[in-house]
Order: sequence, then structure tokens, then C-alpha cells
Amino acid sequence: MVDFRGIALTETRAKQEKFARVTDMDVNITFENAKLQGKEMIIDFRYTVIYNPGIGSLVFKGSTALTDSPSKLSEYLKQWQKSKMFPEEVTLPLMNLINLTSSVNGVFVCRAINLPPPLVPPKLNLAQPKTKTKR
Repeated sequence: MVDFRGIALTETRAKQEKFARVTDMDVNITFENAKLQGKEMIIDFRYTVIYNPGIGSLVFKGSTALTDSPSKLSEYLKQWQKSKMFPEEVTLPLMNLINLTSSVNGVFVCRAINLPPPLVPPKLNLAQPKTKTKR
């Protein structure tokens, strides 16, 4: 079973190009490298937020350690070397881990340079209470 042993952010860059209203944010997660190290696979990544139109950017680089059976780790590495991708069973939890860690840490970095946090809050709607039907 896929398990991640924490996450380490190793580099941060943030820049405000101009003071203006942010109309859109582009978030991109890129896997930059994968290698076996002992009984783990180390995956290096880059998390990038671009604030549009041309307002600023936020970049985190980091790594995480993935654990699984030796045969699965070997399979994941072969797929990575061939296509620079991982199977969905790895990719989805990995992207969620990176997104959560980077967006939460991005709140503090962005606050210092007057950029909005890279969090997209859900839109809430009011719903009418459901009425129970009698049987």
C-alpha cells in the first residue's frame, strides 16, 4: 500500500510584480525526479502558483518519501523512467499531499508580500431543508 513519509519543502520563491486585483490563479504541480533510496522512493516536486494577470508568483520545491513493497517501488520507478508519470494510485494522493502542504505554507509566504493565499475556498450555497415524507 502506498504511504508517504512526510514532506520537506527545500526552496521557496515568491514575487509580486504589481499591485492589482488578482482575477485568476494557475496552480501547477510538477514531479521533477524520482529515485530509489533504500526502502523508499524519493520524489522531488515543484509547486507553482501564477497570479494573473501578471501580478506575481509563488514557487515551492520539495521532496517526499514514498514507501510500498519493493516490487511496487520498482514498478513505479520503471514507469517514471519511461513516461515521467506515476500510476493513479500514487499520483492522486501525492498531488493532494503536495497541494495541501504547499497551499497552507503559501498562506504565510504570500501574506508577507501582499499576494492572496493560494487557497481556493469552496463556494457555499444555502439549501432549503428537506421535508420528510410520511409513509
